[in-house]
Amino acid sequence: MNEDKKMARRKARETVFELLYETEYQPDTAPEEIFALSCENRDIDEGDKYIRRTYFGVKEQQARLDLLISRHAKGWKTNRLSHMTRTILRLGTYEMAYGNLPAPVAINEAVELSKKFDDPTREPGRTPAYVFINGVLNAIKTDLAENGIPVLPEPAVEETAPVEPVESATEAPATEETND
Repeated sequence: MNEDKKMARRKARETVFELLYETEYQPDTAPEEIFALSCENRDIDEGDKYIRRTYFGVKEQQARLDLLISRHAKGWKTNRLSHMTRTILRLGTYEMAYGNLPAPVAINEAVELSKKFDDPTREPGRTPAYVFINGVLNAIKTDLAENGIPVLPEPAVEETAPVEPVESATEAPATEETND
């Protein structure tokens, strides 16, 4: 992939990250509405296949992504992670499991997102978030390499936060598309 396409894809990934992060703070708003409003109010190409597929893919697979993340985030429940860290982990996990992106690339991109957006003014002596993200995603990479895309059980549904069922976690990964 040439340098211009890499930069365009990185920008598109940042856009997906921003949409997912925004969605974290609007749990009662449908992802379709957030996407439409964001396209209308920001410089987002509504027809960008990568942005659309990845944003809605993460939302569709969110419960399963969270189970996979919690399996490898030793000592951390997914809902206890910061919104920023959780969003980056979901995106990185989705890209490895469903986005047909090589795991090292997905991990590197997640680490770069973390360095840019997550924890820029961390306290001295505190481990940076990107170190945690790198470790969790490497464990997920190993799990996926050994077991493929796992068919995870449906998560327990809390009365206050219903989770929509997901059709299938075993669909073939989508192919990598360009932003042409």
